[in-house]
Amino acid sequence: MAYKSVYKGIIFIEGQEEFIQNFGPVEYKKGASLYNNQLKNLDDVKEQLAEKKRALGGNAVIYFKYGQKSTSWFKSLFLSLDDNVNWYGEGQAVLLSVDKYKEIIEKLNN
Repeated sequence: MAYKSVYKGIIFIEGQEEFIQNFGPVEYKKGASLYNNQLKNLDDVKEQLAEKKRALGGNAVIYFKYGQKSTSWFKSLFLSLDDNVNWYGEGQAVLLSVDKYKEIIEKLNN
């Protein structure tokens, strides 16, 4: 069974789930900014994916993957960054049926 969480009404599922419609991939790679990447957290990643999902449609992100990746040694050495970690997140924006959405929310709230 895939791990599930909810963030601002959007269900994030680290695996597969039955859905009505697939709106396509959503992706976030923190790294455009050179500073304070490590100060970000998982909620920041979910927020970015949620914004992209809202633009596409749906009520969930399936196949949700996330984590941190080190930046190159070059950036760390020559740019004197406070940290050398970038966040990433990705998944598929989908529409779950009303019944499936309610079922998952109810399980998460218990």
